[in-house]
Amino acid sequence: MMAYSEFYDRVYSRDNPKNDPYGWIQWKGTNVCMDIHCLCGYFGHVDQEFFYFYECPECHRKFAVGQNIKLIELDSEEVSHRETEAARYQLNAFYSDKEHHRLGA
Repeated sequence: MMAYSEFYDRVYSRDNPKNDPYGWIQWKGTNVCMDIHCLCGYFGHVDQEFFYFYECPECHRKFAVGQNIKLIELDSEEVSHRETEAARYQLNAFYSDKEHHRLGA
């Protein structure tokens, strides 16, 4: 039987984007609402607590839920649109963590 730390390192090392902007999710057992797209073509939806592993109901492949999300860079037109929409709803256009701390600096 594989130790949990070995399992964790083995599985989640495949969830590391290389040279692309990304965010890392620290799952805390909270609810998630997620659309699911499987390799077999299945498309479904999940509303679940503690959603760390998934089995496709069609092909029965089993997956670990990744911890990384892609950050998509916006061009100037898209930035302007976001700022306009944020102002309309009195929201912050963009969140920046530089006031809190910077990791790896």
